[in-house]
Amino acid sequence: MPFFKVALIKFDRVFAHGDKHDEFAKVAEAGHKNRDLLIAEINSADFAEKRNMDMHERYGINKDDVPVLKLFIRGKPVPLNYTGNFLADDIKRFIKTMGGVWIGLAACLEEYDELARLFTLEQDPAKQRALLAEAEGKVTDLKDDDEKRSAKMYIQTMKKLLEKGKDFIPGEIKRVEKLQTDKISNTKKEELKSRFNILHSFKEEL
Repeated sequence: MPFFKVALIKFDRVFAHGDKHDEFAKVAEAGHKNRDLLIAEINSADFAEKRNMDMHERYGINKDDVPVLKLFIRGKPVPLNYTGNFLADDIKRFIKTMGGVWIGLAACLEEYDELARLFTLEQDPAKQRALLAEAEGKVTDLKDDDEKRSAKMYIQTMKKLLEKGKDFIPGEIKRVEKLQTDKISNTKKEELKSRFNILHSFKEEL
């Protein structure tokens, strides 16, 4: 797959259906406009012509384990196995963090994700403050209220990082994760989901 920077491949059986297939479809829909990203399926059949069984065998896929997701990254000979929950947002975070390509997560803004990436990589507080100022300046260009709320979350996170340092992010992610398990309203769940996704935009790549 030399034409794509990253490819997420789902190895599955023919006529796949169910919740996991539906979650994968959400990922494919979110990523289809990114020219650096291929999202595809290789479905096999162990009857008749045994379609694609050779591809499954090549990558060590056991028919009892499907669906299996593997992330192929240009320049790396061995694909990465996805071992997280089979939920669209979790899979998208995996692509974004490990593959280094943008894919839309709830509340995330591509332009602000790039500022978050640069902010995280930058070691000079003065340059971080300049990125913060740039983020603040872009808010007025946003027309949508939801986008403005998201932008303010990015800005708030930058300010916290300047105040508390890079250890703020993993600690805050754990805190938000815990809050998501509490009995809370649907509105609060969506707010925490947005917060969680934006925090991951500041998470250093592994």
